[in-house]
Amino acid sequence: MTAARKPLAFDIDRSPPATARVPAAKAAPAQERQQVGARVTAVTYRQLKARAALQGVTVQTLVEQAITEFLANHVE
Repeated sequence: MTAARKPLAFDIDRSPPATARVPAAKAAPAQERQQVGARVTAVTYRQLKARAALQGVTVQTLVEQAITEFLANHVE
């Protein structure tokens, strides 16, 4: 016997608008991608994922934006 699952709660009034979600591939011209890896704390990842959801983008998009901004502001 399996336990009954609780239904998921979703507050439509707090969700980002559907038009705010822009896939990364459509946001910029197609370019060759290189995969990178990084280890962050679970807390940092949850904050990143929550921020991405609030902005209606993917974690990948936020990380790419952060790297691009960092490189632009740290020119030697």
